[in-house]
Amino acid sequence: MSESVELKRVAMVYGPDDDPHMYELFEGVLYDRSYFFYIEHGILYLRHVRKLEQPDHPYLYVDGESGGLQLAENVQRKIMEVVTELIERLRSKDGLTFLLDELLWLQGRSHIELNLVKTKGNL
Repeated sequence: MSESVELKRVAMVYGPDDDPHMYELFEGVLYDRSYFFYIEHGILYLRHVRKLEQPDHPYLYVDGESGGLQLAENVQRKIMEVVTELIERLRSKDGLTFLLDELLWLQGRSHIELNLVKTKGNL
């Protein structure tokens, strides 16, 4: 039997971008203490977040400056259902299968720069 997916509803503060005083607040779900999934305009995103250490705001997180990933478009189901299904599906794949089945076949993408080969010493 597979491990259950534990998600918690939280909010993330993102910003500032162009204006140093402008921030955005997103509602979504937290997975594994630091991975925030949210849907904006039908697009499912994933970002790394850090917990804001404010006792009055236990469900508030800030962007962890990870750059984020766009995971899906045209999402019309509830976020808990979508994220649970996605995590369960990805857990069942090994890294090579994910690389070959998902990343290699992204539509409309340019080159993705990964650093998967770690070098030891000088080459």
